[in-house]
Amino acid sequence: MTNKPEFIGRLEANGLQASVVSIRHLDELGAEIRSLHDQGLLADVIYNYTGTEKPFHTPKLPRSMPGAKSIIVVATPQPILRTTFHRDGKTYRLEVPPTYFDVLRVISRARRLLKEAFLPEEHRLIYARVPQKLTAVRSGLAKYGRNNVTYIPKWGSFYRPSVFYSDYESPVDFWQEKTRLPLCDKCRACLNACPMGAILEDRFLIRADRCLTYANERASKDGFPEWVKESPHNALIGCLRCQKACPYDKDVKAWYEDRGEFSEDETEYLLSGKYSGAKGKTMERKLKRLGLDLSSFPRNLEVLLKD
Repeated sequence: MTNKPEFIGRLEANGLQASVVSIRHLDELGAEIRSLHDQGLLADVIYNYTGTEKPFHTPKLPRSMPGAKSIIVVATPQPILRTTFHRDGKTYRLEVPPTYFDVLRVISRARRLLKEAFLPEEHRLIYARVPQKLTAVRSGLAKYGRNNVTYIPKWGSFYRPSVFYSDYESPVDFWQEKTRLPLCDKCRACLNACPMGAILEDRFLIRADRCLTYANERASKDGFPEWVKESPHNALIGCLRCQKACPYDKDVKAWYEDRGEFSEDETEYLLSGKYSGAKGKTMERKLKRLGLDLSSFPRNLEVLLKD
């Protein structure tokens, strides 16, 4: 990234990466998502996944900042979380993929460091409800992989983007055409690793409605769709198969943070599917540190603890 503004260099000194585009591209971000849906490449269940209150396919400026001048993307590295469960005298170390946990903490830190990076100038920042992966790619910060996961230098796909509207008027607009990783044209690693066949040979956009992540993010009471078998499961939420198989993640795929431990009693409580009172609230707080909540239990845990 050439001619980058000074604030980006300051963020990099704090271990983050960033880019910026003009606010005039906001409508283009929404239009691109709507176009994929219109072409039948984005299923209705994914297109409307975030609900109708704040749809990502029609991003709008916040009322408190109608004069926003830029969209700033900040990337924060995140590892896989590994947490421990005990059951029947056995120990299970189960994984939570990057980006599920510490969401508010990461956004708050990105905002704080961004404000500091602008000093002595002061600029307003408001968290942006936009297609974050697309914004990161369009800003030149990231590139798409065949698995529709986005990758940045050094950390591969192990990062969380935080996007902000700002009154900062950048001297440079890094908006560009979408780019993908150079190896993807010849590499089949993620395609071969996907247990659901969601990554396709004949197109670069996956069938997100057939992705295991979509299936196990739904409420536990809904169960798994018939097309999901027990064997593909590999994480407490989401899926790590394609990321761990990707050559661009080879230096980070073994990057773990161990956090949390559940006793045999706590594990059985989660498997009971009956949560109420003080114990339920205590468990909810404990799970929150892992980016989880009780909505996906007991379903996701049950399949991972089966011998």
